[in-house]
Formats: sequence, C-alpha cells, structure tokens
Amino acid sequence: MSGVRGICLRRYERESLFKSFFLFFLLLGAIYFLFAWGNFQDRRRELDDRILNEMRIFSFHPTGQTFPVDFVSADTPRERMRLYREEKGLYALFPIPGSRQYLMKVSMPRQEYERRLREIRHESFTAWWLYLTLIGVISFLLAIYTLYPFKRAMDLNEEFVKDILHDINTPLSALRINLNLLKKRHGEDRTVERMFYSLETIQAFQSNLKAFLDRECGLKERFDLAELLRRRLEYFRQIHPDVEFEEELPRHLKVEGNREAILRILENILSNAGRYNVPGGSVRVFLDESCLVIEDTGVGIKEPERAFERFYKEGERGLGLGLHIVKKLAQAQGIGIHLESRIGEGTRFTLDLGGVIVR
Repeated sequence: MSGVRGICLRRYERESLFKSFFLFFLLLGAIYFLFAWGNFQDRRRELDDRILNEMRIFSFHPTGQTFPVDFVSADTPRERMRLYREEKGLYALFPIPGSRQYLMKVSMPRQEYERRLREIRHESFTAWWLYLTLIGVISFLLAIYTLYPFKRAMDLNEEFVKDILHDINTPLSALRINLNLLKKRHGEDRTVERMFYSLETIQAFQSNLKAFLDRECGLKERFDLAELLRRRLEYFRQIHPDVEFEEELPRHLKVEGNREAILRILENILSNAGRYNVPGGSVRVFLDESCLVIEDTGVGIKEPERAFERFYKEGERGLGLGLHIVKKLAQAQGIGIHLESRIGEGTRFTLDLGGVIVR
C-alpha cells in the first residue's frame, strides 16, 4: 500500500481553525446559555405567580386536598398574600373573613413544587444538545469564513516562493556545469572547492525550503527506511571520505509517512554530522527500540537547547535554518526529535519513530 494521498491542513492552519472555532463556539454557546437561563428564570417567576394565584383562589374555597391548610396567629410579621419558601416547601398567608386573630396558611409540598419546576426546566433546556450542535456548525463555518482570506494570502505567498525556487534551478545547473569545467581545466583548486561547497549549501537550502513549503501531511507512502538510509550513507561516504559512516540497522525497517520530508530530515542531520566532524571521525546510525539514533564525533554544539531556533548558527556558514526546518518537518510527520551535544565530544540526535513505524 504505497502512494496513499493524505489530505489535511497544515499544522498552523489546523491550530488557527481550532482556536477560531473554539472561540466562536464558546461565545455563541455562552449567549445561548444566558438566553436559556434567562428564559428559565422568567418561567420560574411565572410559576411562582401562578402558584400564589392558585393559593389565593383556594383560600376563598378551601376544599379538597389541593393545598395543605393550617392556621397561624395574625401577629406574625410575615406579609399577607406573598409566597415564602421554607424547608418543607412553599406557603402563603391569607386573611380569614371575620377573624382578626388568625391567618390561613396555604402550603405546597416541596416535592410538588420541584416536579413543576422540573417540567419548565425540561421545556427550557429540552433542545440543549440540538442547539449546541447547531452552534457548533455555525462556529465552524464562521471560523472557515474568517480564516479563508488569510489562508488564501498564505497560499499565494507560498506559490510565489515555490515559483522562485523552481526558476532558480536553471542558474544553479549552469553554475554546477561551469564549476565542473573549471575543475577539469585547473584540476584540484581550493577556490573551486569552496564554490562547490557554497553551491551545495544553496541546493540543500532549496530542497529544505521546498519540503517545508509542501503540504505537511502531503503524500504518505510506505517505504523501507533502512534501505533509504544505506543509500544516503553511501552518498555521504563519497562526500566526506575522511569520516567513517557506520550503520547498525535491521535488514528492513518499514515506515509510513512523507518520504521527501523524512529524507530531508535525515539528510540535514547526516550532512551536519559529516560537515562538522573531525578528520578521522565517525558517524554512527543505529536503531534503539523504536528510536533512530544518529551520533557523531564532531565538534559539538555550544548551545544545543537553541539548535532548533530559526536563524541560530554558531559559525559563519549556513543560514541557521537547517535544523529549524528539521524540527518543523519532524513535528509534521509525528516524529519526536531530541538533541544532545557536547563541545569537542560530538552530537547525538534521537528520532522517535514510534508514530511512523509499520508494525
């Protein structure tokens, strides 16, 4: 199963969409809840007024078992014909025609009041989940509508950069051809070698930038990472003949992901391992459970915690983007990456392949 195309948004686009959706959903949900709660409170006050009116009518003809009736002293400080709450339920006091010593206490048990209250609460919030679903759909559409102009602008910028990267292939090819002619004409020359090195740096930067601008989820396929690594190690052995490249990998290591993105990750790390190594040094590549480890005996990094920062570099060479792009590509592929380094001892990269290995 290879060549399966994954269609999804870039990581930052997903993050922006989720945050916008969450804010719209929270705002609209809060507005709906306040409206529903206000409606419930209004209906609760209507219920209290209706109960008080029923009690008042009952006080004129206290027959049946509609409301429990009691008599209290007329000296009580409570107001007449007003609804009060107590632990047992609700009650109101009404004057008794022809009596100045007693008042009629008409009550409603708490169970009956709670039953009526549950009914209006159910009516007020009965469509809660339906409205929440509708609010979710509206929030999603609003988020897309809000982010669309920004996404379109980002896409136009990326297309423009991709066109430039494509057009730059012609002058780069011409440079390489002419440098090869110079090398044949003048033989080994340090000036020509430095020009070759600069050309390779530009081409590596071009490849990194193209991989970074591509859809991060892009094209996914299953391939043999061990075979790919062996081929690339052979290439780096030719580029850096004074460095020993060792590999301790299983015969096959099937992974599923964006082949070009994973290749860019490995090439950046291996290129740095060879370029910043010492004469007679070594680069070792091996598998530790589900982690791919690339360690070298190079010059090391002074501040390894800053190595993945954009534009951070410790020498005059490069633009400081290589490892930053490596980090971004690794995150997009679901590959954890960890770096350890000591000056004069070397550097160790650990790539957690647990999310891409095909079991």
